[in-house]
Formats: sequence, C-alpha cells, structure tokens
Amino acid sequence: MHRDTETGARADAEDRRDHPPRVADALKSGVTVSITTWSGRQLRGTVSDRDGAGVLLDLDEGTVGQEGYAFLPWSSVEQVDIPEVAHRRVKFLQG
Repeated sequence: MHRDTETGARADAEDRRDHPPRVADALKSGVTVSITTWSGRQLRGTVSDRDGAGVLLDLDEGTVGQEGYAFLPWSSVEQVDIPEVAHRRVKFLQG
C-alpha cells in the first residue's frame, strides 16, 4: 500500500506541473479560502463572489467574533491560501 501512495503522490505532483490551476478556478464561487490582510487579520470562508474590486466571503461559523459576509478589496489582501483547487476538466477531441 505504501508503494501505491508514493505512486499516487508522484502522479499528482506531475499533474500539477502539467496542468497548473488558474486564478479563475481557485477563486470561483464555492471555494473555501483563508485570506490574510495587510493589517494581519485572517479570515476564513467560502468565496461568494469576486470582481475587479475585491472578493466577497461567506465567513465560516467557527470564526471568533465574525459572522455573515465580509467584502475585502484587493488592495487589502496580502495572501490567499487555497487548500485545494478543482482543475477544469479538458476533453480532447480525436481528429
């Protein structure tokens, strides 16, 4: 079983290099993210919407002192941590 785990991890790493995620996929609606602002505030939630002005998060219920939604303008965002990005499925047509 250990051998299969190593093979699977190696295949995942190769897949990431061959098909890197896109920002549009990483920050699309429904993706869970953790955002650190330039002031040091850390927010965790699910992306509800984003546009050129910033990102709207549906905050996690477990976040102390925070509930509901938070809008973060891009100028206040220092870092966005995304645990998992769902890659777009690509269908190759036989020619």
